[in-house]
Amino acid sequence: MIGRISNNTLLQQHMYQKNSVEQNRILQRLATGRRINAGRDDPAGLIAATNLESAIAALDGESRALQRVHSNANIADGHAAQLSSMMSELRGLEVASANSGALSDAEIEANQMQIDSLASSIQRFAQDTISSLDGISLPDGGNEELAEQLRSASNAVASLMSGGANDLRSGNYEDIETVIHDATTTFAEARGEIGAYQKYNVETRQNSLAVERESLMAAHSQIMDADYAEETSNLARSKILMAASTKVLKIANQNAGTVLNLLS
Repeated sequence: MIGRISNNTLLQQHMYQKNSVEQNRILQRLATGRRINAGRDDPAGLIAATNLESAIAALDGESRALQRVHSNANIADGHAAQLSSMMSELRGLEVASANSGALSDAEIEANQMQIDSLASSIQRFAQDTISSLDGISLPDGGNEELAEQLRSASNAVASLMSGGANDLRSGNYEDIETVIHDATTTFAEARGEIGAYQKYNVETRQNSLAVERESLMAAHSQIMDADYAEETSNLARSKILMAASTKVLKIANQNAGTVLNLLS
């Protein structure tokens, strides 16, 4: 009789401890928001989640690198935009100077001084644009090709400066117009090429990474995150079992004490 009571008491104590451990795990899941807080919770799930975290980290690294490339492309585009703007000013000065009947020699000289200043700035901005290409990677080795086109256009513009083959005093307005037209086209095409690279290479890949990352994050969440509705239900159930275990254990201890008193 005493052995049977003792075994029942031990069984109830075991059930109480089991329910207590489970309740603590439920409370931990609710507190952390994680279904898996230790390897024992779901070994296979933890391994899968860890692999997903590694994949997400790789995507984040590539995304940061692409953001830097995007920023560098913006810088290159900004330099090229300045080149286009200055070429528009050059065009205005060339057209005004070509109408020699309306301008005096002093006015043409003043225009030449402005052209010298603009051409000098164009040399600088062309070199800045070429340097900024180091931060991007145009398809099919396009960096060097674009750099060469920019150098050629910049050198042609240099011929418009005082003492050059195509300064205003030379009177070669047809050649001057050709130089300005060709350089303007080159700088505009450079902006177009950089812009196309941003849109179809960088931004397209960034969008793809964002979609891929979202999918991986959803999969990771499904494995790792706790279901609050389910855990709340489990907690209510656990509390009922704990209360029942406590009551049964108390009854068992009282009965054991009664039997012992009768036998003493």
